[in-house]
Amino acid sequence: MMQVQCDECGKKYRIDESKIPAGQRARFKCKACGEVIVVVRQQSPQTVPDSAADSAAPSQSSSEQGDFSGSGAKEQFQKSSVASLAGTDDPGSSQTEPSDQGLGTQSIFVPKQKRGRVGLSFKVVTLMLLVSLIPFVTFWAVLFRQTDAQLQTEKERLMAQIAKGLGDQVDEWIDKNVRVLQAAAQMPAIISMDKEQQEPILKAIQHAYPYMYLVFTVDTTGMNTARNDGKPLKDYSDRQYYQDIMRGKKLAWQTLIGKTSKKPALVLAVPIKRGNTVVGVMANAMRVDAISSRIATWRDGKTGVAFLVDDKGKVVAHFRKEYYLKQKNLSQHPLIQAFHHKVPGLIRFVSEKGVPTVGFVNGTKYGWALAVQQDADEAFSIIRRMRFLAFLVFAITPILVALIAWLAARSIVKPIKELTDAAEHMSLGDLNVQITPKSRDEIGQLADAISRMQDSLRLSLERLRRRKATVRSSSM
Repeated sequence: MMQVQCDECGKKYRIDESKIPAGQRARFKCKACGEVIVVVRQQSPQTVPDSAADSAAPSQSSSEQGDFSGSGAKEQFQKSSVASLAGTDDPGSSQTEPSDQGLGTQSIFVPKQKRGRVGLSFKVVTLMLLVSLIPFVTFWAVLFRQTDAQLQTEKERLMAQIAKGLGDQVDEWIDKNVRVLQAAAQMPAIISMDKEQQEPILKAIQHAYPYMYLVFTVDTTGMNTARNDGKPLKDYSDRQYYQDIMRGKKLAWQTLIGKTSKKPALVLAVPIKRGNTVVGVMANAMRVDAISSRIATWRDGKTGVAFLVDDKGKVVAHFRKEYYLKQKNLSQHPLIQAFHHKVPGLIRFVSEKGVPTVGFVNGTKYGWALAVQQDADEAFSIIRRMRFLAFLVFAITPILVALIAWLAARSIVKPIKELTDAAEHMSLGDLNVQITPKSRDEIGQLADAISRMQDSLRLSLERLRRRKATVRSSSM
């Protein structure tokens, strides 16, 4: 009798190995957990070579109680045999056969391999994915968010610089014209408010600055005193710039449709003083094109544009020509509203075409608003490309890590499986199995140890054969 133990629940059984044909195997189910237990009885070393497990290919048939295969015939245990096979689970009642029978028969208990368990390859791949991807994902998320925020900040800063730069150009241009008017207003010929004395100076100014299509003076009643073009004098008392100067302003301006040019114009005006008394107004009129050519022609990419409005919201310069020709009022434009409400930073809005747009608005020293805008897709195209590359890297990295992990796991698991198969064959009596792994790492050391164990088993079996031969010869 031999004793076996269920590998699943630990229940023990005593098996009558004499009922198992030599070189065959028997299977039966554990009464406690239903696990299939396999028992193999090898042929006697006297009649079967060391490679008996290979020379006799066992055939299997299944039965809940157990079944066995002979050479070319099948035989099943009867219920009595099964009862004898799984006779008792009392480990204390284990019996052994006589030594002579033990020498002639080897019985090996082979537990069925459990299914459904996670393999080493899966564990290695999962571990490498977790170890590599968790820090990567964390770093990627933090870096991506920081980079995205930084790029948006840089875009806002760039738009702010552009708006300020264009605004500075407008201020410089207006300052230059104001200085010309102020210098002329202090000349005695202009202060005299005499037409004959003023006209030569007015003509000289227009000749020096051709974009000033009209340079003129107005008396305190609003009537035109002198002008550079020699045309009939006009009444300008209804103009806002005249009224502002007469109220005490040192500088006044107005965007309007010129009475002379019949086109959009910007008029700048300064007071003419004799001592502390205002005796008239010195003014010049410039077509809006002079400013629009500086602002409206600015471009950034395909959709980046700029425009300028005065303190009343009327267009001074715009990338759409019809806007400044009609002096369109843009007081309700999101950027202009943000300027009046002093909303800082980058402004996001939807354009007239329904396109998401971003912009920045900056005020000039004269209270005008210089706005820069661009379609959001184009403005943040670099962010969109960066996001695409980031997601691409994020998608490829797990695949590469999994592939590398699988190759690494395979290089580890494959030799372990080979050594496991070799040990399995050795457990069935095949001591001539070849030990293939020959690496210099720990697996190679394990292979060497199993190879030495193989040699030791051969020597042990040889000693047993010689001892048995000696016993038989002495008994004879």
